[in-house]
Amino acid sequence: MRLSEEEVKALETYRFSSEAADVSSSMLLARLLNDDGQLAKYVAHVRAEMGAANDAVAASMLVKRLSFLAPMALYAMSVWNKRLVLDPGRIWLDTDGEGEMWMPRFRFEPPEAEACGIERSGWREQAVRDVFAGLFAPLIVRLRRLTRVSPLILWENVAIYVYWVYERWLEDESLAPVADRLRDDFYLN
Repeated sequence: MRLSEEEVKALETYRFSSEAADVSSSMLLARLLNDDGQLAKYVAHVRAEMGAANDAVAASMLVKRLSFLAPMALYAMSVWNKRLVLDPGRIWLDTDGEGEMWMPRFRFEPPEAEACGIERSGWREQAVRDVFAGLFAPLIVRLRRLTRVSPLILWENVAIYVYWVYERWLEDESLAPVADRLRDDFYLN
């Protein structure tokens, strides 16, 4: 199912974009996950744009920026009971804001989600697997090979952001109706 306008607006907090960008630095996430040459070029681009000291630092910065994908998917899962369709062949990284604050926006073509069925536990497990095993694990393996950066550093970059957003969501009074689900998802993930 397509995301509603309200859902799209909520995901914009996590750098989601529904508008195609006209920028030369747009990159399909699948190209980073499947093509070592493209990943090396992208790391070099990040290094140059952010003034990183070396490729390992650039790789760390890249994962920090891409970590926005995790809360985006986890928010949909925990708040709306929906699993974003996270096919890397449909996720674009658009980066028109360059420089020290270089931050990609994420454009899904098309922006779709799947509602939870009756058995939530297995559905949730798949949603979490889609994010971490489907997107971050292959990227981190490739970045390790390319830059020799510790995978522990890269995973920590993702984990810190996930912990921080769940803590914020659990304190958000507007999310009180789903607080039990948020808590369950946070502690079981």
